[in-house]
Amino acid sequence: MTISRSMLAGLAVATFGLAACQQDAAPPADQAAAPETAAPGTSGNGVVRDEIVPEAPPAPTAIQTQPGSDGTQFALLKAAVTGDILTVTVNCTSEKNKWAYMNFDEISVIDDTTSQRIGVLKDNAGAWMGSPLSGKDRIGLNCSPNGVIWVKFPAPPATSPTVSINLPGVAPFDGVTVAR
Repeated sequence: MTISRSMLAGLAVATFGLAACQQDAAPPADQAAAPETAAPGTSGNGVVRDEIVPEAPPAPTAIQTQPGSDGTQFALLKAAVTGDILTVTVNCTSEKNKWAYMNFDEISVIDDTTSQRIGVLKDNAGAWMGSPLSGKDRIGLNCSPNGVIWVKFPAPPATSPTVSINLPGVAPFDGVTVAR
């Protein structure tokens, strides 16, 4: 086999390039002996990294607040329609250890346009659509320091922009704009 000068020159360039890469990859002896330690918050090469701490989501803003019995306060957090269902979410707070109990058949929404009373929905098995449950037919929640309830209703027609929400033992939430 005969090797031409151009093949020999190409082989020499490739060998030299490979030797140069291997030399660059090996750290100097003084760096190899002492592993690099970085100060907290740095990457070891002088770059300072800030620790990112996720912020807690902001507390929901109350649409309205009404007094309840025994020093409790109820804040309406949501009255929104999704599809054909209106979901109402309320927060109950108290400085003392107070519980609020509400029978589902006493909770209602009034369509402000037609004055029609709308009761709480039941699922296909006949269970009330609301939480937290305290027995089969009522909601029970500890208001100390706070507790959240939600209840689902058939949605009022789109021509009814506001509703009034009635919870037993709580002043009514009147003229609530329905989010759609």
